[in-house]
This record gives sequence, structure tokens and C-alpha cells, in this order.
Amino acid sequence: MEFFIDDVPRVQLFGIEHFFYIGFAVLAVVWFISHQTTIKKNQISYHRLFLWITLVTTIVFYTWSLIFTGFALTNGLPLHACRISTLVSLYFYFTKDSRVIPFLFYSGFFALFAILYPSNVHPLYTHLVGYTAQITHIMILMNWLYIVLILGYRPTIKDMNQTALVFIAMLLLIWPFNYLVGGGEYFYIISEVNRPFLKELPDILFLSIMFGLFYIVMMIKTAAFDPVLRSRLKITQQ
Repeated sequence: MEFFIDDVPRVQLFGIEHFFYIGFAVLAVVWFISHQTTIKKNQISYHRLFLWITLVTTIVFYTWSLIFTGFALTNGLPLHACRISTLVSLYFYFTKDSRVIPFLFYSGFFALFAILYPSNVHPLYTHLVGYTAQITHIMILMNWLYIVLILGYRPTIKDMNQTALVFIAMLLLIWPFNYLVGGGEYFYIISEVNRPFLKELPDILFLSIMFGLFYIVMMIKTAAFDPVLRSRLKITQQ
């Protein structure tokens, strides 16, 4: 029964399960990069494959959440950063709407952070949601590689700033929602719940620092592809 119940110990930071969690993600990235030529030649098939993997994993997670947690408002809604990214990726795979590609590009950082800091991940390989957590975060990384290596997406400064506005709106909406439901765990905001560090800071200051750091990451990711931003950063440095 522990394979299904919610009240079980979570993955510990830098424990053996955490290293497996990181290891399988690294292997998945290496596999994708080494097989990108094959994936590009069979793009339609892999597009469908990624769609079905993401869809099945999402259905399994939310079915479990409904049955075994009562879809608790504190953690059951799809308001975690990685869950939002997963739902957006499903929309993309179903519709091929290119307008959401910038969001998928930048939200790949969410999965990377979640893999490096698993604050609320159920036991891997001995719990149903442990499997969904591993697959979900790997697929977010796969989405990032897919749109960059296969679809050839290249971010622009405009994409970066528009996506930053979306993230600000998400934070401002989810911040009060955490308190509205009596201590939600979304976005690591409430210090008493699962904020990883800077626990003594007021929420708004913590959010400002986190968004500032995330915006720096967005700039680095954009500059890696956009020569215009790289030139601007060099001028600023000089």
C-alpha cells in the first residue's frame, strides 16, 4: 500500500535515491543528444512518443492525486512550476502552437532545479509518484532539447522579456493562493513549508531575489543563442 499512499518519507537531498534521480536524468539527456539525428529524421514519430509519455504520466499523477489525496488544495492542484510546464508541453504537443515554445524553453530550468533540489519527491521506484516525478522532470528537459535541437528554436530578447512577465504573473497569483488554502507548497514561497533557504526573509523579498536569479539564468540561456544580447552584455561589462 505504501506504493500509493501520500504520507511517506520524501527523497533526501544527496541521498542514494537523489543520486539515482540525477543519474537517470543525465542518461536521458546524453541519449537525446547522441540520437538527435535519428530523432530529427523521425520527428513525427518522436513528437507522438513524447506526447504519449507526457499524457500518460500526467493522467497517472492526477488520478493518484484525486484518489489518494482528495486532490488537496495545498498540493494537488497543477500549480507546481514543473506541473505547469508539463501541461503547457501537452498543449504544445497536441496543437503545435509555437507561441508557447519560449515558455517551454525557459521553464526547462524548473526541472533542473527540481532534480538538483528534490524538496517533495516521493520515494523513487518504490512509489507510484516517484516514477511520475522522475519521468515528468526528464520530459521537461527533453522538451527543452526537442525545441532547440530538433525544431531549431532560438530565443530572442523579446521572448525572454515576455516570458519573464508571464513568470511574474504566475508568482503574484500563486503567492496568495498558498496562504488561501492554508499553507500551500507551490513555488517554495512559505518559509515554514518548504522554502529551501533565506527562510527569515519576508515573502516579497524572497520572491524578488528568486526572480532576479531566475532572470539572470534567462539572460544566460538567451545570450547562448542570441548574438544581439551577447553584444549588449559585452558593452555593459566594458
